[in-house]
Amino acid sequence: MELKVGFIGFGEAAYNIAKGLKGEGLKTVIAYDKLWNVAPQADLIQKRAKEIGVGLAHSLQEMIESADIVFSAVSANLAVPLAIESKPFLKAQQIYIDINAAAPMTKEEIDKIISPVALFVDGAVMGPVPTYGHKVPLSVSGTGAKPFFDQLSAYGMNLTLMEGAAGSASASKMFRSIFMKGFVALLLEMTIAAHKYGIEDDVLASVQETLTGEPFLKMINSQLTRGVVHSARREHEMEEVIETLGSLQMDSTMSTATKAKLGWVTSLKLKEYFQGVPPKDFHEIYAALDKLSPKE
Repeated sequence: MELKVGFIGFGEAAYNIAKGLKGEGLKTVIAYDKLWNVAPQADLIQKRAKEIGVGLAHSLQEMIESADIVFSAVSANLAVPLAIESKPFLKAQQIYIDINAAAPMTKEEIDKIISPVALFVDGAVMGPVPTYGHKVPLSVSGTGAKPFFDQLSAYGMNLTLMEGAAGSASASKMFRSIFMKGFVALLLEMTIAAHKYGIEDDVLASVQETLTGEPFLKMINSQLTRGVVHSARREHEMEEVIETLGSLQMDSTMSTATKAKLGWVTSLKLKEYFQGVPPKDFHEIYAALDKLSPKE
């Protein structure tokens, strides 16, 4: 049977993924966008659809009933309402994947809506779609994740199959953002301050040496295991950093937060737990946290 893919919403993400799938030989792609006939958005929607050979449905029902796999590609605030609206038109073994950047709790809520009638996939987009198109890294979880993975991998999609339930993929994206967005904020605070002394390139070279001097996971393991044991000393060092930034009349939001997080680690007495010796594997930290964290 020829695979048929549909999109709810035909904005930038849907357009780029659909374009890539068509380029891989997928013949039938259908989209429904509520603005398909509403000016001025209709012009762009219809132009994009015609350009890559995507059929535009005139109703949500028409699109869903024409597709084997349905992508919800709108925005996080519309994800749940659209799942509710789509439910009556879905059937068993049909796959409904939500790729909106929503919290894992939202995906869990959608799973409860969709799973009684169809297979649900929590999809977490891990990169910029305009850059990668249909090959953008996409983590998938939920009851429909395996069949989705099997069918769409054949069309060149870059999929990571996660074993967890719906919500796991989006949780991965949310928690990844703690680092990726926080890393940018740290870089800004560090380099803007360093620029006051004209040493931003020197500081970055030093950071580069630390981050790339050994394999990534080995470096991460070292940073985490040594970090929890030496948190008190590093907390005091951050006091000096904050004082320095204050003398330069610089914002110290990230440094202040770092000091607070290190203080939290110190308060749990992880150094005492590990007897002053960094554990060999950072996973040991989580077992320690289970024992040392205050119980409700």
